[in-house]
Amino acid sequence: MDDIDSLMDEMRERELKDNVELKVNQQDSSASQADSDNSASNELQPERIAFDVFASVDLRVAKIIDVEDHESARKPMYKLRLDLGELGTRNIIAGIKAHYSKDELIGKSIVVVANLQARKIAGLLSDGMLLAAEDGGDIALIVPDRDFAPGSKIG
Repeated sequence: MDDIDSLMDEMRERELKDNVELKVNQQDSSASQADSDNSASNELQPERIAFDVFASVDLRVAKIIDVEDHESARKPMYKLRLDLGELGTRNIIAGIKAHYSKDELIGKSIVVVANLQARKIAGLLSDGMLLAAEDGGDIALIVPDRDFAPGSKIG
């Protein structure tokens, strides 16, 4: 789970770096307004990003075609082989082993970030990121509610 959190943190950091100028302008123009707002309610609001930043995220349906244990990882992780249709197959590393068996995953359609820069996780290259919700240590994969072909765009 920490690996998912660290990936999400890295993604947020990249978005922040790409939007530094936009943020500075927004902060300058809204500084006086922010002072008059209730600070407690502002702290509960998620940080907002520009629409064009969100639109640059390529969300796709992926079908899990193979699942292997990631033996060298310190935490329980899987190496997932995904079918992304026209984008081909990809490997991603996911810290979901404690929450899903291999049998539950093979053949499942999930939602992934397809244009995330590849990076090494626990020594293996992960070329994308699956989306999951977390609540009190439990996680659930984000899945389409209907059958869609691998590689279908979401958005």
